[in-house]
Amino acid sequence: MKYLIIFLLLPFIGQAQGKRLAVKVCDQSERALTDVTVVLLDSAGKLIYTSQVDTAGRFDYTIAEKNLYRLAISHLNYENQELYFRSDTVQKLVLIKLSPNETKLEEAQVTGKRPRVIRKIDRLEFNVQGSNLSGLNSWDILKRTPMVMLTGSNIAVRGDKKVAVMINERKVMLTGEELKTLLENTAGSDVQAIEVITNPPAKYEAEGSTIINIKMTKSQLYGYRGVVLALAEQSNYAKQLFGLTQYYKNEKINLRATYNYGRGTYARYGTDFVYYPNEQTSWESIMTRIDQNNSQNSYVFSFDYTPDTSLTIAIGLNGYYGPKSAGVYRVPTSIYNKDGQLESSYLTKNDHVDSRKTNNMYLQVNKKINSNWNANWSSYFTTNRRSNLQDVWTDLNFKDHEPTSTRFVSDNASQNQLLSTQLDFSANLNKVALEFGGKFSTVKTKSTLLFFDDERGSFQERADKSNVFDYDEQQFAAYASMEYKWGKWSWKGGLRLENTALNGIVSEPADRNHQNYWALFPTFYAQYHTDQEYQWGFSYGKRISRPAYSWLNPAKSYYNLFSYFQGDPRLRATIIHNLNIMFTKENWNVDLFYRYEQWPSMEISIQDNINHQLIYQYTNIKKGQGAGVDLSKSFQLLKNWRLNTQLEGMYNVNYYQGRDLELYRNQVWMANGNVSSTFLLNKNVDWNLEIGNTFESPTIQGPFKISGYSSTYLLTNRKFFNKKFEVNFSFMDIFKTEKQRVSSQYADQNNYYNDYRDTRKVNVTLRYHFGNQKIKNSANVPKKTEEQGRL
Repeated sequence: MKYLIIFLLLPFIGQAQGKRLAVKVCDQSERALTDVTVVLLDSAGKLIYTSQVDTAGRFDYTIAEKNLYRLAISHLNYENQELYFRSDTVQKLVLIKLSPNETKLEEAQVTGKRPRVIRKIDRLEFNVQGSNLSGLNSWDILKRTPMVMLTGSNIAVRGDKKVAVMINERKVMLTGEELKTLLENTAGSDVQAIEVITNPPAKYEAEGSTIINIKMTKSQLYGYRGVVLALAEQSNYAKQLFGLTQYYKNEKINLRATYNYGRGTYARYGTDFVYYPNEQTSWESIMTRIDQNNSQNSYVFSFDYTPDTSLTIAIGLNGYYGPKSAGVYRVPTSIYNKDGQLESSYLTKNDHVDSRKTNNMYLQVNKKINSNWNANWSSYFTTNRRSNLQDVWTDLNFKDHEPTSTRFVSDNASQNQLLSTQLDFSANLNKVALEFGGKFSTVKTKSTLLFFDDERGSFQERADKSNVFDYDEQQFAAYASMEYKWGKWSWKGGLRLENTALNGIVSEPADRNHQNYWALFPTFYAQYHTDQEYQWGFSYGKRISRPAYSWLNPAKSYYNLFSYFQGDPRLRATIIHNLNIMFTKENWNVDLFYRYEQWPSMEISIQDNINHQLIYQYTNIKKGQGAGVDLSKSFQLLKNWRLNTQLEGMYNVNYYQGRDLELYRNQVWMANGNVSSTFLLNKNVDWNLEIGNTFESPTIQGPFKISGYSSTYLLTNRKFFNKKFEVNFSFMDIFKTEKQRVSSQYADQNNYYNDYRDTRKVNVTLRYHFGNQKIKNSANVPKKTEEQGRL
């Protein structure tokens, strides 16, 4: 075959000035193929450049004159080809036709070859499919993703918590705790990769400083197959997860249905400390929170229909339902005088029940208009409901007062609806790629708080502490971007225009917030490739972070008599500017970054020294800045031993205003990262062992200083019975070091809390594959668009 290709290229000999190599890869019917890897080598077999073809099946590269080259072309479902040529024989587009494979490949062997970390100019892609991490749940995988740091249920990237989370390119409309619960009950084997998009292009919403996109797996095997999953976890308490995933695929249909059922007991331990300077007393609480959740249901259904190679229709549903999470907290609080002697105390008993339900439905239609133009229309509808009922008793034993008891009940319910539709067009025109489109979305949310107490002598509703919050928001956006390749340079620029109209109505205290504003969000990228030495790139993007709907609700949500959470209906949107410089050489990845934030919003604590209350409030601080460097490198130390390193160092500073109206600065030098070693113990049964450590130095959040932590883990995975049965063992937080202290100390503010979430645990995952486990090739494999490839 390779000699036939050389013969076909002979008519082009003599064109000495041709330096541009342009190749299009297709099947035997001349349909463009994606997921094709092209490797360019010199006559001695030395690597010059490697890349994937674009969505039109094309590969372009500038080569030197009158040199001999070798081009290696490979695809998972097609036979590999090699092309030998001289640069002066290339005059126009070279069409390469691939023939379908006749062999069958083991799926596990294919996924095992995928790279662990891929650096792109606007994102980092962390591939976990087929790795040891796939035995964990999705939350634990996210915790080990480079650049991502998790504190409790909060997600931060490069010290910034204004992170937007998407699943398969669709926005997740969940709070931190709700998202954590959903991902804890999503099997890691369902995750293909996690993208950390540090400078999102114009086609993405401008929301969030960074976007995390969790890409779920999609079967490439023809016929029917399935996976049965059983997971057992033991920390201080036990948890279990059972799941069934079924796939069916033929030439036109790709179907997936997944159901996971989880149950378990969840623990969180800590201590709270507040120093009140007026009386010089210290209030110390022991926080032991145990919750049982014995019905956690997550589900995914997707159906893709491809009637021909130019059209794909995808519909789907995914969601989570937890009807009852319940617990009774007993929180003793001791009050000490300035001499450290116990003078008062009180005991809080919190009996509560929580219920959550989320559904996300979507429809996507992709149409290939012609060989250059593509159109994609996608819509999704999300509903989210949550209710929290708590009954709080407090036994008071204060100095110089008779012992008393008091009680209050709060019933807090919220429901959210989100509808979004977007139309995108893309084109590949020789050296120019175009993207443009528009999006409309609408959100409605309603929160109702009913509050009852016995403060007036009998148990009755308190209208002054109850509240109804109605909020609706509409967004319209239009964008355009262009990418151009010139020699060794790649350029891309985009502009996004967004209009936001919101209306929030609060019943108690009566308030109305109405805003309507426009904003422009430019993006720019530049990347330079040399033949084989290195590549570097530069990117800039402007972003916005709008307040979550619950943060705008000013109703006081009480934890106990002396502590509550309160939102702010006048929260401002945060404007963020991101700058990145990326450098890559011989698997060394260096990423320099700078971030500037205007009016960042965050949760802070405020202690009321007169009424002895600790208030957790979402508010804006004046500004924030961060700058640093990300480094990553993998080392193949021995044939079966690989070392992976990812390190980050940065400087972070927040400026905030205290209760005394003075401007304060909180700054920190910080470092975090992950170091792990992977050992291949037995290639025939895919027996692997991984040991690693994730760490984070102290960081800040407004007035908070947050201590660092370290977590050591060990994972091993082995396959049995012709690789149909998998066993995964994991030991997490081996030395029980995932503990943190969050403190606030300035002016008359002096408080902290210690937090530990029962993270030292042993996990056993059993997975059995049934049905077809071989890749059956077809000459009519449908073309996938870039958007579909991310699903």
